[in-house]
Amino acid sequence: MKYDQILSLEAYRDAVEKELFNVDNRQHVSYPEGATVLWNVEQLERLNEHVLKLVAGNANVYAIFVRQSCAESYQLRYIGKTTNRLARQRIRNHLIAKHAKTGSVLDKVKEVVKAGGAISISWVKVEPESLRNYLEEELIKRHPEAYWNRENQRNKLKVRLSLDQGE
Repeated sequence: MKYDQILSLEAYRDAVEKELFNVDNRQHVSYPEGATVLWNVEQLERLNEHVLKLVAGNANVYAIFVRQSCAESYQLRYIGKTTNRLARQRIRNHLIAKHAKTGSVLDKVKEVVKAGGAISISWVKVEPESLRNYLEEELIKRHPEAYWNRENQRNKLKVRLSLDQGE
């Protein structure tokens, strides 16, 4: 069966994308040098409590941006989804600490931070919440630079080459 209101759904996707990628909506994640050598989870949680409080119950679609140590600007690397109820824990899993069996990009975040890079995050609360699945899938397809997402892993080399060539 074909959905006949696709234009309104695409307009909603575009509005969510605009909000999610708005630089003014990004929150910097703090990783002071001393806390990252041994990855001091308690200290990192304290330093980022304000971000975790903001996402709690308010973030069911989110994006993680990276600034490499030698770069001036942030680049999108990951688009994710969660339930509003679990948002705080899911963001914590990506940015600070996770259980060994939990899937997250924490190892990639650690790599960036330990190399002197920086992380920022933005999010939106979409309603109805079930639309988060559609939005995540569509945004990942539209943004190959989000190559920390499994779906875009094959795009990693292409994105790096285009960035190196200044495209």
